[in-house]
Amino acid sequence: MRKQYPDSWYAATVPLREAELSLEGQADSDVCVIGAGFTGLSAALKLAEAGRTVTVLEAARVGWGASGRNGGQLIRGFVGQERLAKHWGASRAKDVQALTWAGHDLIRRRLDDYCIDCELTPGWLEVAPTPRQLAALYHEYNEMETSFPDRGWHMVGGRELADMIGSDAYQGGLLSMSDGHLHPLKLCLGLYKACKGLGVQFYEHSPVTRLEEGDTARVFTDKGQVSAKHVVLAANAHHNLYPWRLGGLAFPAGSFLIASEPLEEELLNRLNPHRYAICDTKKVCDYFRMSADGRVLFGGRVNYSGGRPKSIKDKLLPRLLRIWPELEGVKITHEWGGKLGVSLGEVPLAGRVGENIWYGFGYTGHGVNMGNLMGEILGEAISGHMGRFELFAGMPKRRLPIGRCLGRQAVSSAIVYYWLKDRL
Repeated sequence: MRKQYPDSWYAATVPLREAELSLEGQADSDVCVIGAGFTGLSAALKLAEAGRTVTVLEAARVGWGASGRNGGQLIRGFVGQERLAKHWGASRAKDVQALTWAGHDLIRRRLDDYCIDCELTPGWLEVAPTPRQLAALYHEYNEMETSFPDRGWHMVGGRELADMIGSDAYQGGLLSMSDGHLHPLKLCLGLYKACKGLGVQFYEHSPVTRLEEGDTARVFTDKGQVSAKHVVLAANAHHNLYPWRLGGLAFPAGSFLIASEPLEEELLNRLNPHRYAICDTKKVCDYFRMSADGRVLFGGRVNYSGGRPKSIKDKLLPRLLRIWPELEGVKITHEWGGKLGVSLGEVPLAGRVGENIWYGFGYTGHGVNMGNLMGEILGEAISGHMGRFELFAGMPKRRLPIGRCLGRQAVSSAIVYYWLKDRL
């Protein structure tokens, strides 16, 4: 049976679209992109804009993975940015700093250029459950206000925060008006439409079975093959090619969401009048926001194994009610989850196998911003502009020489560690 979109509020709110044909026979192009999530779509669009012919192979549907069912929070920078800056030192400090907003600016530019409506809403509020975490937010505020004074910062004390989000569950928060939230599947489909308009060829339900390197690489599916000068591996948590080269660098971790029924306007305005995206400062964080049709979308981890529980609602709803007890009795209409890629060394992973097999994955929860940016960076590199690509490709990579099963156990152990640390 062919994979359709997993059940989610996102999938329920996009128009039905007839699937692209699966690949049969021979196709030739300058570049073959494997995976039609943010990274693959962004790379395909960048390359098509540069005049390259591009073929995209997707195992399921465009935006089927984490790109189409994540929390939808557009968050600046990426996990591991400080580590990347430390590695390169003063020689490339400005280049690393410039990455902070590069993904945001890219997304906004494409929304304008290609008339993409993905319900982008400004405002992201990071909230601190403990005094120690609030102190860290003050430090971040001082750094951001100094480095990026025009990005709309506001440090919020506990009393003001309680008025702002209708809850006294937090010590305070940091508001950034240049961050925000959006409908991720609509963004994926908007990028897909933009790619199609530039001649990119898509094949859905076309999982890749093997890849042969060479001056002209050959990418095989069950019923066809693509010959290309370059290949982009953009399957993130779902990639299974080159296990001997890329295995152990990142592992899939589970993240899950629930959506409420639409709420009355009066209640929405009491809980979140400005419709900010909200995320707490814990390493194992909860994140929540209001949708364009007035629902609460609430997400986070549900266990330490990353596996899907029998009821996501039973795991997440009690945490939501601790923040907004007014929602007692609200109907949960959708519950869903998926896998995101967690880089072992925190820094997003990019590089190449040989001269013409390129990859980017492992965004550790910042995939909306970083997936789009990494696709752009890979497209730049294939076109000969290596500067930003080298920042990531030249970063030493950490690896666990173990299988995916033990890798998941390692991720689970890390989650337990951070859960305990978050309590401090």
